[in-house]
Amino acid sequence: MSGRILWNELRANPLYAVATWLFMAASAFMFALTCFLATGLLGSVDALMEAARTPGFLQMHAGEIDDDALARFAGEQRQVEEYQVLRFLNLENGSLALGGRSLADSTQDNGVCVQSARFDFLLDLENRAIEGVERGEIYVPACYRQKYGLRAGEAVQFGDVEFTIAGFLRDSQMNAMMASSKRFLVSAADYERLRSAGSEEYLIEFLLREDADVNAFAAAYADAGLSANGPAITKPLIRMMNALSDGLMVLVILLVSAVLLLISMLCIRFTLLTQLEADRRETGMMKAIGISGRDIRRLYLLKYLALSALGAACGLLCAFWSKGALSAQMRELYGASERGGLELLTAVAGAALTEGVLLLSIRRALKRTEKLSTVEALTGRRGNEKQRRLPSPRCVIVALVIAAGMFLMILPQNLLSTISSPRFVTYMGIGDGEIRIDVRQTQDIAGDTRRVEALLAAEEAVDRFVALQTLSCRVVRADGTRAALQVEQGDHGVFPVSYARGAAPEAENEIALSHLCAEELGLSVGDALLLLVDGVPQEYTVCGVYSDITNGGKTAKAASLPGDAPPMWSVFYLSLKEGVSRSQWLSAWAQRLSDGGVSARTVDIQAYVAGTYAQTVREIRMAARAAVLAATAVMFVVVALFTRLLVAQERDEISLRRALGLTGGEIRHLYFLRHLPVLLAGLLAGILSGNLLGERLAGMFLKTLGATGLRFRVNPAAVYGWIPAAAALAVCGAILLGLSQVRRIRAYECCMGKE
Repeated sequence: MSGRILWNELRANPLYAVATWLFMAASAFMFALTCFLATGLLGSVDALMEAARTPGFLQMHAGEIDDDALARFAGEQRQVEEYQVLRFLNLENGSLALGGRSLADSTQDNGVCVQSARFDFLLDLENRAIEGVERGEIYVPACYRQKYGLRAGEAVQFGDVEFTIAGFLRDSQMNAMMASSKRFLVSAADYERLRSAGSEEYLIEFLLREDADVNAFAAAYADAGLSANGPAITKPLIRMMNALSDGLMVLVILLVSAVLLLISMLCIRFTLLTQLEADRRETGMMKAIGISGRDIRRLYLLKYLALSALGAACGLLCAFWSKGALSAQMRELYGASERGGLELLTAVAGAALTEGVLLLSIRRALKRTEKLSTVEALTGRRGNEKQRRLPSPRCVIVALVIAAGMFLMILPQNLLSTISSPRFVTYMGIGDGEIRIDVRQTQDIAGDTRRVEALLAAEEAVDRFVALQTLSCRVVRADGTRAALQVEQGDHGVFPVSYARGAAPEAENEIALSHLCAEELGLSVGDALLLLVDGVPQEYTVCGVYSDITNGGKTAKAASLPGDAPPMWSVFYLSLKEGVSRSQWLSAWAQRLSDGGVSARTVDIQAYVAGTYAQTVREIRMAARAAVLAATAVMFVVVALFTRLLVAQERDEISLRRALGLTGGEIRHLYFLRHLPVLLAGLLAGILSGNLLGERLAGMFLKTLGATGLRFRVNPAAVYGWIPAAAALAVCGAILLGLSQVRRIRAYECCMGKE
């Protein structure tokens, strides 16, 4: 029955039927693809973390530890299932080479470790814990396999020691490129052999029960005064960081899906109303012979149900076929999802929900058949009035479609240019400098900090620089409990980060909090905060709230701190004088550090951002290109369809103009000029919505990660150049294609009347 109805619909109104099916299939495809990718990503991440037995709470610590105190604390906490202390040996990137390629320019902290005995396992590419690592063998992080084109059997050089790649590993904690450290797996004998070549730190890990309160446990750890000379990381944060890179791509696809659904609703509703107007006499005849408006509506709805089922099936098939290519990076980093059935179920639900929304819109439009009287349907008075009003809503819908298409193209492009911008580091809690120097994982951080400062002061090529030191403090909450807080002291006005509210600290009693930290503590600008620095209480006033998605996103900045507590690490930001070659200076600076015996890592901040967000940028660039193709295709189809509808509805008027002596070219020119204001209005609305509304949508998502107050870094060549040009070409081409029907209209048709 449905097949016969669909076939009759295709034969009677092929243009309407194909256009409706196309929009239904495209909407189902996009939402099903979003469901496939989102469910697959979360499933892969969860499967990886479950196989690795990821700790619920991890405290990194550089320095001596008190094993007895840790054991007592773990025994007293009912939330703890197991605890362990792992060693991680940080190595100089300049001494590392993968397959002959040096890691001297790497922005990651690379080091080696041995396999854990209890939990936090390093897994192979089958998500099984790696066992039996032989002497001379090494397992390399999976993210480096694609980046450096590595294969098993190639050589890895750690200084004078050479290893052979035995395989690649997945690390549930440090898998994503956004994680600043990477662990290589070696045997216990090789770890001891390399121990003198690097600096060792400890990973104090706690495997918590399923119902454990991670924040309460972190507060208890801070109150106990245990080893905490390093950032603390929780399982929810690890999960978020793992999913963030591909999650941004899924977010872009979801926004594209929502806009495409809106376009489909507008277009299908308009074509339906046009078809109802064309079928007005048939509707009047059916009412005249006693068929009710409700039954007539059901007849129409049955046709659209058949088209919807076909569109949903085609959309699901295309989504299933496309997800493999788009999820390749996810499978490489996290492995296959164990939720294949759930992926399919959510995709079917997404497609069904999409079709349900479209059918609901159709059902509401069909209600007008019940309101149309038999006399109105047969005489055509209401129909003639409607036909005279049709150009106005058509122009509005075409303008909305063009604006939505522009939005689809501009949003991913703005997100791409923002993340690729050197200024994006200010949303990461990093100062807006050219070069960053880190002093950490060394026996004498304070001494090396002074030596680096003296070397920079003597550098003629340096325009300005600032030294910032991070200390581990305790903040006292309103309820009296304490929490660990990393506070960075120094002059934060030299290379400021992005402040959503307030400003950088200047006075001694001022402190700025990261967005996530301010939310957790329930503080805002102007509130008081009690801080314990090396046991010394000090009251501060919150002067600003800034963006930070590093070190768990929970940090603070102060101009100065009391006491003489040793820093956890130090960071220098600097800019070079105009005309100085950055690459040459970096090479010369590395030699000066080596000659001075100073242990510090120097990175180009632009290279740091590129290395950290390379995966994210690559995927958003792919999504941006796909959005441009999809948007131009949608605009072309919609405008061509609507132009053909316009020509069909104004056939008599076009014929009359031919009878009055106008040529086909002149008539097409008149209609083309009528479309130009619509095109310009759509382009302008699309540019404004892509820049303003798109910025808000992206900001809402990044705010959950700790980046607040986002401002798009617009690429003028794209947003005001080739994107509007591509949209204008697609629309103009569609108008010309639709107006090609004018040449088939003859001058005598206006005198023949209607049957």
